[in-house]
Amino acid sequence: MEKTTWKILAIIFAALFIIETSIFIWGAVTVANENEKIEKCYYDICSEYPEALVEGNVCFCYEYSYLDQLIVAKTEIIK
Repeated sequence: MEKTTWKILAIIFAALFIIETSIFIWGAVTVANENEKIEKCYYDICSEYPEALVEGNVCFCYEYSYLDQLIVAKTEIIK
């Protein structure tokens, strides 16, 4: 190896480390935002209903019918 080869390798590994760390941070922030939406839907919006579901920014609250089937009782956009 020449004298400059290790410098190039160090720069490449440093760049890969920064990219990898950025991806992990982005993933953690995305998961935290999704968990916040789910908690807001389940505990704030649909607290009086037995079931809830979050799809995108929409919260669906479900209740049971007489035949024990789930029917949509309330729908709200999460802000």
